[in-house]
Amino acid sequence: MKTKILVYGVLGYTGGLFLKHALEKNLPIVLGAREAGLKQVAETLGMEYRVFDIDDPQTIAPNLSDLKAVVNLANIDYGVNKHLIDACIQAKTHYVDLAAECPDVMGIFKLHHAALANGVMLMPGAGFNLVTTDLAAMIASKLLDDPTELALGFATFGKASRGTIRSVLRMATETGYSRIKGKLVASDSASKEHSFRADGKEYRLINNSLMGDVITSFFSTNIQNITAYSYYPWILVQFMKGRMNWLRKLLIQYSHWFFPLGPSSDELRKQHTYSWAQVRNNQNQKMTVLIKGPQAYLFTVKAIGSIVSEISRNNTNPGFTPPSYYGRNWIERIEGVQITVLNE
Repeated sequence: MKTKILVYGVLGYTGGLFLKHALEKNLPIVLGAREAGLKQVAETLGMEYRVFDIDDPQTIAPNLSDLKAVVNLANIDYGVNKHLIDACIQAKTHYVDLAAECPDVMGIFKLHHAALANGVMLMPGAGFNLVTTDLAAMIASKLLDDPTELALGFATFGKASRGTIRSVLRMATETGYSRIKGKLVASDSASKEHSFRADGKEYRLINNSLMGDVITSFFSTNIQNITAYSYYPWILVQFMKGRMNWLRKLLIQYSHWFFPLGPSSDELRKQHTYSWAQVRNNQNQKMTVLIKGPQAYLFTVKAIGSIVSEISRNNTNPGFTPPSYYGRNWIERIEGVQITVLNE
């Protein structure tokens, strides 16, 4: 029986935070990365490790034969990850990653039937971005009879990691999707606004059509009309509207100069996040679910740690599986999470 769970990409910012969390929680993991420097890190910690690249299917397969699951923290781009995902399906190894953008989640969703046939769980969106909105959407969808519209989004505060900033800047001008009458419809970001209140303050969001909520939350709720929103700084909203493209390209090119590797330990401890979902039905009844939680990167590593624990207990679901599969009780067990239901 396969028992090992490999966490790939532990030398990056998020991977390093997760490794610290895994050691504190004594999680049963094997370390993975493409960089040879992993050897020294793993041997210092006395942990098993695998060094391999995910660009070539031939180098991937030998590393999966004894693995129950792979948790990929290294990349969120489906085009880069596809060889690894295909190899996991063939090896009957569950696959989890942080993919949150619509194109990446859509790519994984298209592998649903192949994964289902091999009994393999594919769970993208296992980080803060989609874990919280997917759970909020699932909870909200059960509060009204026949909900027809779902709006959902998140707000984070403070610094982002250099890798996150590069990814957001690269995709800022791409066309994404909303879901209308059950169909995915091309939609420009930053063309709509919504707001929510939390802790006595109002937060104004702009629609973020690149978020994969239109796939995961549709899968979780079957609500036919879905729009995803995000709380972003003014400058990023301008980029999403196609303005100051020269500056966006400059920031991408010199991100290693302009941005720190990630938030400091003190910033991680002091910051928090909100995730929000509102459902509406044809009688214009509305219900809102608000999830307050720890800082986004801390939320991500805690969520991943909890998913690793669930997989180690054989709590998996074949095929494409949104994080809401694990349910409200699961997310409420994550330290620092508070769920509020508002009848509007």
